[in-house]
Amino acid sequence: MINKILNTFGARSLSAVINFMIAIVISQYLGPEGKGEQGIILATIAFVLVFSNLVGGATLVYLIPRYKPSLLILPSYLWSLGVSVIAFVLLWLFDIVEHEYILHICLLSVLNSFTNIHSTMLIGREKIKASNLISLMQPLIVISSLLISFMVLKDESVTAYIKALYFAFGGSLLVSIIYMFKTFGMISLYPIPAYFKVVNELFRLGFMNQMAHITQMMSFRLSYYFLELYHGDASVGIYSNGIQIMESIWLISKSISLVQYARIANTDDRKYSQELSVKLLKASFFISLLCIIPLLLLPESFYLFLFGKGFSGVKEVIWILAPGVLIYNISLILGHYFSGTGQYHVNTIASSIGLVVSIILFVTLIPPYVTIGAGIAASISYAVTSLVVMIFFLREAKIGGRAFLPHRQDVNLLKGMFKRKSE
Repeated sequence: MINKILNTFGARSLSAVINFMIAIVISQYLGPEGKGEQGIILATIAFVLVFSNLVGGATLVYLIPRYKPSLLILPSYLWSLGVSVIAFVLLWLFDIVEHEYILHICLLSVLNSFTNIHSTMLIGREKIKASNLISLMQPLIVISSLLISFMVLKDESVTAYIKALYFAFGGSLLVSIIYMFKTFGMISLYPIPAYFKVVNELFRLGFMNQMAHITQMMSFRLSYYFLELYHGDASVGIYSNGIQIMESIWLISKSISLVQYARIANTDDRKYSQELSVKLLKASFFISLLCIIPLLLLPESFYLFLFGKGFSGVKEVIWILAPGVLIYNISLILGHYFSGTGQYHVNTIASSIGLVVSIILFVTLIPPYVTIGAGIAASISYAVTSLVVMIFFLREAKIGGRAFLPHRQDVNLLKGMFKRKSE
């Protein structure tokens, strides 16, 4: 188990580094406006994908041991296609993104959704390394394709980025299909009535699992569209780079929560689960703080060197987001406690409240304060979401605030937990 966790952490870390390199390359060659367009395209694909995952998402991990793969994959495919068609209509009618990008966004969403279905089914069979390889391929192909387009072909345009996504999503889909055949064999078709029970389970469990992710994604990325609406693509480019830097801090908490989730899901001892979550939260908070401090101390000139002269203001975004990003560790760690104990509704309630707060603040703060307003709104939203999760946790665990203060024995207990995990 520990090897799979380390493999996942390594793949996620490398993927985060490559994605950061992609942000630097696009910023240097396309400037704030091009980076803003790229951010809108990627955010819109992510929105389509999060709705596709209502059926073909993490629920498949739970269902793979219980149903034949062929019964699961066809409904997941059809749902993804349907979501992309609906997305095309909505994007065209409401003029959310430029019309020249809409078809590309929907086609890329289908490719990425199919790959995600395969990857999730592989995880259901504990093919963790295969899933990690598939996810790592995408940023690797994107950065390679971009460098060839920008430096060799001299194609310095957003279209070059879209082509890179086609290569990346298409390549990872092909590899995922190969792994699917090796793991599950040929996919069979069944009479339509055979799918009824499976579809019901996919929707029931998928809706319960995914609603928190949907509201969370909207809370995180709607700011891009408000910034574009009021201030244009350049503001999105500056803000998206700040967001990407700060969200990389969550890689620590998400990796820690992977260990936490596995432990909690395999025990019925609520008291132990609560104590473990508190210890991991303190560790996550401390490590995240250590990582955030250097980002705050780096001068503005460093970020201008990375992204280019047009990206003045990235450091302001980082400073404003820092408190919220740090506080959001509460939601990431304690939220996994509620997921591990089957209380999905808590995360949905918390992220929904955070979404309402963020929309109100986006409308209020972004028009006058641009990226600073977006950052303030995001930080407050993170804090509100975390506060709601904390209230639920304190109510259930019946512990006081002192439990969250650091103690000398926390370090030794945390080391002991990981040592037992590896034995």
